Amino acid sequence: MITPTEYIQLKAFARQDGVILGLIWIAAFACFIGSMTDSSLQAGFVLFLLSTPIVVFYMLRHYRDKVLDGSISFGRAFTFISFTMGYASLIMAAATFIYFHFLDNGAFFGTLMTNIKMPEVQKTFTDAGIKYEDIEQQLALISQSRPIDFAFSVFTEGLLAAFIHGAIFGLLGKKKRVS
Repeated sequence: MITPTEYIQLKAFARQDGVILGLIWIAAFACFIGSMTDSSLQAGFVLFLLSTPIVVFYMLRHYRDKVLDGSISFGRAFTFISFTMGYASLIMAAATFIYFHFLDNGAFFGTLMTNIKMPEVQKTFTDAGIKYEDIEQQLALISQSRPIDFAFSVFTEGLLAAFIHGAIFGLLGKKKRVS
């Protein structure tokens, strides 16, 4: 059982690590947005995105080994990761809202529409059995979403990822104290 003091400590470390993870996700988002016009940024997007599980597991190990003297239960590990990624999701949702509300001005969907009009992209759609008109119609509908809709979507997807990572890494990271 976790004491109130230990719970406060867990939340404090989760907030600190959540800020770090949130900044990594913002960097990934920036690379993704930038990759629309500079394809070399795709590597940065993939690198930042794939670093998430590695960073999260490192944060859990650090918390377990340095703060809890090498012992953590599944429940505490799950809670720590869920809180950490929950805080990161909140930060990422705020960044998404700020981007789409203040900075984008339709550039994201304009670039997407331009890209799907390229002949090689249309050929890829045709080869996959997808009609270009269907993609264009779906993008037109999505582009009418409000910035808060995108932010809410990012937040809920982050929470889902938090629970999945929490369960997996909670099992991998739990460690009993050897007497």
